[in-house]
Amino acid sequence: MKIHEISIEELDYVTAVCLDPSVPPRWREAMKTAMDARIQWLKTVMRKGLQVSVSFKETTRHGYFPKGLIEYLPIEFAPEPVKGEKSLFIDCIWVVPPFWHKSFARKLLESVIEKARDYGSASVLAYEGDKWFGFFPYMPAGFFRRFGFKEVNRDGSRVLLHLNLDNDKKPTLIKPKCKEVGNSSKMVVDVFFNSQCPWSRWMVDKIKQNMKKYNAVVNAINTDDRKVIEEYGMSRGICINGTPIIKRMASWKEIEPIIKQTILH
Repeated sequence: MKIHEISIEELDYVTAVCLDPSVPPRWREAMKTAMDARIQWLKTVMRKGLQVSVSFKETTRHGYFPKGLIEYLPIEFAPEPVKGEKSLFIDCIWVVPPFWHKSFARKLLESVIEKARDYGSASVLAYEGDKWFGFFPYMPAGFFRRFGFKEVNRDGSRVLLHLNLDNDKKPTLIKPKCKEVGNSSKMVVDVFFNSQCPWSRWMVDKIKQNMKKYNAVVNAINTDDRKVIEEYGMSRGICINGTPIIKRMASWKEIEPIIKQTILH
C-alpha cells in the first residue's frame, strides 16, 4: 500500500475517491457543479496549509487508482465549528466502500498522526450513534479512539476528539446557533453547506427541490468562509424556524418527517 501526498495539480485523485467508479454516469453529471466547487475549495485552502493524502494498492491498465483519502490542516482553518491551536485537524477520511476494512483508513490515519507530532496534537470532529444521510457511518468516533484520541467536547452525536502529542491544550466546539426568524408566517428552513464535501451541495439541491410543495422559505447558507462557521457554529446541517435540527448532512427521507411535524405544531 502506498500513501501519496497529492499536489494541487493532482486533484483528479480526489474526484476519483469522492465519486468512485460505482457511481452511475447520471450521478456524475448531476454532481459536476458540486465537484467543481470542491476542487476550487481545495485549491484555495491548500494555500492555507490543507494537505490531502491518498492511498493506493495495486495498479490497473489506467495506472494507480486511489482507494481512499485523508484531509488535514491547521485547526485555525478547519471547515468545522471548532476552535484550537497547535493542532492538526482532520476534516475528512474516506475510503471507497468496496475497500472498507482493508487497512486503508488505518494507514492513512497513522500517516497523519506522524505529521501531527510537529504540531503537538491532532483533532477531529467525529460522530457516535449516528449515520450520515441515514445509512453510512462517516467519521465514526470509535475508529479514532482506537488510536488514542480522547473526547474533549460533545454536542449530541458530534464528538470532538483530541490526540495529545505534546500539546495538552484541548480544542473546543463552537456552539450551534441560527438566524433569528422573527414573526414570519412561513416556515424558515436554513440549509448550511460547505464545498469541502460535494455531497453537501447535493443535499441543498434535494431540499430545495422537495420543499417546493411546502409553504416555506429555504435559505442556503454557504460556510466556505471560516467566519460564517464561527458565526453560526455550523458547517453543514439544517435549522428550522431558528432552531438547529440536524448538524450534519442529511437525506430528504430524514428531513421530511421533521418538516411535517413542525407544520402540525
